[in-house]
Amino acid sequence: MRNNKGFGKFEVLTVMVICLIIFCVLFYTILGASPTRKMKTMQEDAISFTKTATTNNNSFHNTETFYLKEVIDEKLMEEINNPFGKGSCSSEESKIEIEEDGFVYTTLKCGEYLIDHAIVTDGKDVPIYKVGAWQEEKIPGGEEKTFYYCVKDGKVLYPAYYEELYLVYRVNKDYQTSYYFASEMGNICKVKSKTLYRTKELVK
Repeated sequence: MRNNKGFGKFEVLTVMVICLIIFCVLFYTILGASPTRKMKTMQEDAISFTKTATTNNNSFHNTETFYLKEVIDEKLMEEINNPFGKGSCSSEESKIEIEEDGFVYTTLKCGEYLIDHAIVTDGKDVPIYKVGAWQEEKIPGGEEKTFYYCVKDGKVLYPAYYEELYLVYRVNKDYQTSYYFASEMGNICKVKSKTLYRTKELVK
């Protein structure tokens, strides 16, 4: 039996099913790209990063603070995709800190979004911030942090300012040394510091 446009019931049903499948795929794609889903993905990535790093913390020179870059260099995990856009989460700003209280604190920066020194566990929501780029000009009400850089033979070793312990890791890796603090690196380079500022807003 065909309708007045020449389509049989089977053909009409097939078209409806195809349209329904396309609708479901589009709906899932839109839902999956929502800010809430992206933040959930970031939290899941933070949990995975924490579990992998702490399980293998004896693989790192500094067993109390270690960066995502170290975990990747040890081939324990791959780079974490930035759920908010292109590229990967920052391997030099993301880190694990095991403090004297025995708790594990995780920092994960992906694009403009940051989980900052938080205890991340399955089923527990963590605060997520939106942050601006670090700059030299002071920002009223913003966040400030001291960064470090190394000067050797009148030239800056690396093209960016780093947290102290990440700079130590870079130098140890590149010069086959085993320092724990920047103050110990005088025979490699002259360590200098700079205070930078950025905006920081709680979004979740």
